[in-house]
Amino acid sequence: MATIDLDDEFLELFFNITNSKCPKNFDLIDLKKQLLNIVDTLKELNANAKKPIQSKAISPITEEEAPSGPAILIVDDLGVITYQLKVLLSEFNYDIDCSQEIYDAVNKFKKRKYEYVVMDLFIPTEREGFILLTELKKLALSAGTKTIVGVITASPRKEIEQQCKNRGADFFLEKNSDWQNSLYNIMSNYINGGKDEDEEDY
Repeated sequence: MATIDLDDEFLELFFNITNSKCPKNFDLIDLKKQLLNIVDTLKELNANAKKPIQSKAISPITEEEAPSGPAILIVDDLGVITYQLKVLLSEFNYDIDCSQEIYDAVNKFKKRKYEYVVMDLFIPTEREGFILLTELKKLALSAGTKTIVGVITASPRKEIEQQCKNRGADFFLEKNSDWQNSLYNIMSNYINGGKDEDEEDY
């Protein structure tokens, strides 16, 4: 079998990555070390298949525990929308997670308690949006959490709003010309109880 020299040039070409694009706390030297450890482990396994061998390779990317604290989940299949909403809702000092498809959104929801979810209905179709809405409300109910789920959509069809509310949506917002400002006001009413943070008590 031909051997390949695991030098930095090969790694950059094969994995199409550079030091600047690697995950945090991880670079090409670490990747090379991991690959070499995997090769050594395979050699030991081949040399003595009956003897259990513990891999020397340690995954450079470990799954972190779900962070705690108040959080908002944004779901939209358009990255530009999730980015805009993340910037908009960051004003409320909540941790914000984003997802662009329903399975990832459900997985995130199962791992963390979200106080609020803002989801687009067409992700990418209306059917997927209804499925996600129903699943999120079911998961929240089974977990005993009171997650507020809001639906946003560009569709002007009036019957959609009632269909969303029938599936448990707490609020519904059509994407008109000023929808982001409207969403901010809705979220502010939920989070601040309709009271401006700078308003004094009398």
